[in-house]
Amino acid sequence: MLKSMFHTGFIVDDVEEAVDFYTNVLGFRVAMRMERQGEFIDQVLGFDGAHIKGAFVDLGEGHQLELIQYINPPSGPGGINRNDLGAAHLAFYVEDIDAFHAEKSEQGLRPVNPPAPNYDENGNLFRKVMYAQDPDGNWLEFVELL
Repeated sequence: MLKSMFHTGFIVDDVEEAVDFYTNVLGFRVAMRMERQGEFIDQVLGFDGAHIKGAFVDLGEGHQLELIQYINPPSGPGGINRNDLGAAHLAFYVEDIDAFHAEKSEQGLRPVNPPAPNYDENGNLFRKVMYAQDPDGNWLEFVELL
């Protein structure tokens, strides 16, 4: 029986570059670093000779993002589109999404488009939403509630 959410994992090309992006661009903190190989991780991942490096980063609210670099076997080319089966995204609430878009786009965030206004059935603007990718192509969503 499920108890609670634990973390979300993203596969990255270089864990140090990913940690730099998530900490210095998006404001996460490093909760833990790890490196795993051997029988345990072989069984968990289903790869003989598996070797991974990673880090858990968070915003101090409980849910963590695990950034995983595969040393062995190496990762494939990536390139998952947001509409591909198996694609996933991680969503965040932000304040002032327009300023966030401008600032973070200059720092390596790759938005699909500028923030999109969303109106309710009475024509009232109630939120703005933006999809983007991190430097490794992982999908992120940012939402400002108005």
